[in-house]
Amino acid sequence: MNIMDVIRLRRSIKPESMKADPVARDLLDQLFEAANWAPSHGRTEPWRFVVFTDDARLDLARVLASAEVGSSPVSETDPTYLKLRQKMTNAPVVIAIICAPSPNPKIEPHEELASVAMAVQNMHLCARALGLGGFWSSGKKAFHPAVASFLEVAPPAHCLGFFYVGWPAIPWPKGERGSVTHKVTWRNRTELSI
Repeated sequence: MNIMDVIRLRRSIKPESMKADPVARDLLDQLFEAANWAPSHGRTEPWRFVVFTDDARLDLARVLASAEVGSSPVSETDPTYLKLRQKMTNAPVVIAIICAPSPNPKIEPHEELASVAMAVQNMHLCARALGLGGFWSSGKKAFHPAVASFLEVAPPAHCLGFFYVGWPAIPWPKGERGSVTHKVTWRNRTELSI
């Protein structure tokens, strides 16, 4: 598959549409290697990842549910926990996305966020090339201090959400985009008159 095909065919596949089948470690390592080649102003490489598989996903579901409902520990029968537990166990791999910004004052915070987003895009494109589905999810709970503590992330580092990875249980979705011609403005140089 050439790069333009991979880009055009990348889709978000929600965890509910993934099989529970495991994803081999060597495939996940390819995703992280792709992420590691994202652009990074000042070569800060601010992306960090925490990988959850097997029963560790249940621990993450508990923490996220507690953050969402404002109660710790959350009950095993709490509807928020049950919903998150189902989401977490549908996808065989859940990856916490962390931005660990550089202390260098020359590096703007938005540049670090952009670098992490590009790293995740690289992972998503690599996943597509391998036939894997991916889905980036965030929401208020991802930014909760209890979630940061659970992930062992201390400010100024912060969680940007979670990337779910798994084999699609559905036919690959078709995508649509509006024409790029309405999104690009061309300016040609003209002589300035003073």
